[in-house]
Amino acid sequence: MKFGIKKREDIPGSEIDTFRRSISDLFDDFFTLKPAGFLDSDWVPAVDVHEDDKGIYVKADIPGMDEKNLEVNIQNNVLTIKGEKNEEWHNTNNRRVVMSERRYGSFQRSIRLPEGINADRIKAEFKNGVLNVEIPREHAEPSKKIKITIQ
Repeated sequence: MKFGIKKREDIPGSEIDTFRRSISDLFDDFFTLKPAGFLDSDWVPAVDVHEDDKGIYVKADIPGMDEKNLEVNIQNNVLTIKGEKNEEWHNTNNRRVVMSERRYGSFQRSIRLPEGINADRIKAEFKNGVLNVEIPREHAEPSKKIKITIQ
């Protein structure tokens, strides 16, 4: 037999404890570090963005997808990655789901890019479930100093 103080949440049937657990779960969900969006989908690929003098580099982890289900475009300096990951197995009458942690469905990630990119020379490669996008910078001429006369 186990002796000691019993935690309140272990006592079944207490309405105040059910309320307390609900509030605790609300705060736990609020402070998680998962990405959140307008529609708050659980299926959002992780994205890294790096830059140097030559360009901007985007890497997105999208495992288990076909290239034909991905769409990458740029408009008004916003890079958008869209796709849909389809469920690989179908429910049948004699099969039941025991555990399901993998996410399926459609997603969209948009990344605002800085001015001065060359959208005509963007390269994208999808290999081993990782999308790599390389966005070169435009080589602008150094700005000249111009004296403006005041009248």
